[in-house]
Amino acid sequence: MTDLYPLQFEPLQVTRAWGGEKWLLCGLEGHPSVVCKGFLKDNEINELIEVYMGDLVGDPVYQKFGNEFPLLIKTLDIQDYLSIQVHPSDTIAKERHNAYGKAEAWVVMDAQPDARVYLGFNRPMNPADLVRRCQNQTLPEVMNEVVPNVGDCYYIPPGTIHGAGGGLVVAEVQQVSDITYRIFDWGREFYKETAREMHIDLAIDAIDWEPNCFDQANAVEGGVQHLVSSPWFHLSKRVVSAPVPLANTFNSSFRLVFCTKGEVTVVANDSVVLKKGEVVLIPAAVSQYSILPNAPDSEVLEIYIL
Repeated sequence: MTDLYPLQFEPLQVTRAWGGEKWLLCGLEGHPSVVCKGFLKDNEINELIEVYMGDLVGDPVYQKFGNEFPLLIKTLDIQDYLSIQVHPSDTIAKERHNAYGKAEAWVVMDAQPDARVYLGFNRPMNPADLVRRCQNQTLPEVMNEVVPNVGDCYYIPPGTIHGAGGGLVVAEVQQVSDITYRIFDWGREFYKETAREMHIDLAIDAIDWEPNCFDQANAVEGGVQHLVSSPWFHLSKRVVSAPVPLANTFNSSFRLVFCTKGEVTVVANDSVVLKKGEVVLIPAAVSQYSILPNAPDSEVLEIYIL
């Protein structure tokens, strides 16, 4: 069998009311990513998992998720305001939609001075308070309002209400799910021309009603900043100022390399140039690979599942 190599995929551009999304790697039914280079060109990600199984995604990942790639990787270009929304847990999503829930993380790639991120409540809330504040358009007042800076990471577990706007671009790592409950749409929901479906009734049982606190302090070890360690994915950030040799000695998971600053070359049986906003999948069977900087102080995200 021909050796597996770093896989890149055709991006899917999705227009939204607030800007747009670029889906870089996706295993969702109806939207599977397609390889764009090499001898596996034109093959869908889930078809490849069916053929290569643990060699592609790692044996533990394959045993848990089967032929469905378990993550969805995007960039979000948030110009107008993203709706205040919440995502369900695995339990709720399974019961209601026969799907996975949606834990996600945002890493800020660009931010304008007026950009804002809204994460969780800043005080105890209840359903009656929520409905009233949606109607009188004061919901953002009871949420944590954050001024985002390039490089910030926000982990958004299921149940955490959130939103953003004002001009920012984020890299998004999430479970393979497209289930969103919209709660408040910044007044757009009150006009026929701009109204979108709202999901307050569904959201009430999914929301974490307690105040949330978000800490940007993350451990740094060996030049790697550990951003998220969760049951659904692990996420780290690495500054690439010199060639970095890496080993996947346990072959337990695929690795994703997502360039968020500058430009890098990933070498593993083949070489791939990644510009800002591009991602590559390193198959689990590839035991060694390297990341080389093509621009000073380039940065990458490294994503895997344990």
